This record gives sequence, C-alpha cells and structure tokens, in this order.
Amino acid sequence: MEAVQTDVFLKAPEVAGRLKVHVTTVYRLARSGRLRAHHIGQGTVRRRGLRIPESAVEEFLRDSAVA
Repeated sequence: MEAVQTDVFLKAPEVAGRLKVHVTTVYRLARSGRLRAHHIGQGTVRRRGLRIPESAVEEFLRDSAVA
C-alpha cells in the first residue's frame, strides 16, 4: 500500500518569516502567481485565510535560485 503524502499549509506571516520578507510581499507573490496559494472562505469585503502549501514555498525557492 502506498502512503498518502499530505502537505502542510502555512499562513502568510509564517511564509514571510521563512522567506525573510514582509507579509505584503507574500500576498503580492501569491497574487502574481509566482507563489502557489489558496484562499479559504468567502468574505464580503475581502477574502481571508490565505494558505500556502509548504511545497509551494520550497518550489518558489528552488525556481528563484540564482545560477
């Protein structure tokens, strides 16, 4: 039997801490599509609950590495 791999989801401030950037930068990266993210909930004023898979953070770092 194959083990199911689950991804850990991080909040924007947690990702900002790992990347050593401001939280606004995390939101901009997610909005531009450079950082894969998911919105949780359907707020009337704005959506809340941005969650970023840990694998997306690793993918972003790998893709943004300087040769």
